[in-house]
Amino acid sequence: MSFGQLKAFNLVKDSATGLSKGYAFCEYIDTIITDQAIAGLNGMQLGDKKLIVQRASVGAKATAAMAAPVAIQVPGLSMMTGPGQPTEVLCLMNMVVPEELQDDEEYEDILDDIREECSKYGNVRSVEIPRPVPGVDHIPGVGKVYVEFSAISEAQKAQQALTGRKFASRVVVTSYFDPDRYHRRDF
Repeated sequence: MSFGQLKAFNLVKDSATGLSKGYAFCEYIDTIITDQAIAGLNGMQLGDKKLIVQRASVGAKATAAMAAPVAIQVPGLSMMTGPGQPTEVLCLMNMVVPEELQDDEEYEDILDDIREECSKYGNVRSVEIPRPVPGVDHIPGVGKVYVEFSAISEAQKAQQALTGRKFASRVVVTSYFDPDRYHRRDF
């Protein structure tokens, strides 16, 4: 059953064993598809399990939740898939909500926290956190964090360590991001 082209898919795995934790996150290129996918997949029987499909954003207002990734939970199901072709740019999702990015001081604190945490995995060249603009309905990339490392191997270390971790009570979802698009700020 297909609902549209995926922008990101991330199966959350236990960092110690490499086995699936039983849930995944996906994001569609066309965000309108999200509600159709939720309606079509939630409750679907898969073997002896039932899919639980819902929006992943916790504590976000309705407008922010509309663009949130969808959580697909299949207890005990192990799938072989990942965050895409590795690049030196890592996109962190479900970490921040637009409301947290409006205050300059809070924004700087978040930026510092992310830079500090990601520096544990390698040299962080830059961090971009697109912010909401008052009066503008849709700013591409708002709610996502983009981290550029010096090397692909460093981004891979960060991806493995950060996927499934909690940040402000939200489970972090990761995917690699095209470096050319990152440098053009084409979020």
